[in-house]
Amino acid sequence: MSWSVSACGPAAKAAEQLEQQFLKINCADPGEQETVKGTRAVVAQTLATIDPDKVVNVTASGSMGYADWGTKEKPYQNVDLKIAPIHFSV
Repeated sequence: MSWSVSACGPAAKAAEQLEQQFLKINCADPGEQETVKGTRAVVAQTLATIDPDKVVNVTASGSMGYADWGTKEKPYQNVDLKIAPIHFSV
């Protein structure tokens, strides 16, 4: 399965949007669900350290697969997370 969330805007609003998106993710695999929970916690903690009015761009995604899909042996996961403040210059 794969999942993704994203938001761009003031850190406080982005955190709210992402929380709603994370709540909608329902992975069948317990390990993948734990990965989503961990990613959700990292995103929330990180955004809490940023000025609530600072504009940020956040993307997080993940997928799960098996080295052998027939036997579902050797599961693996991939997670990509980016939290970047947006700097404006005039």
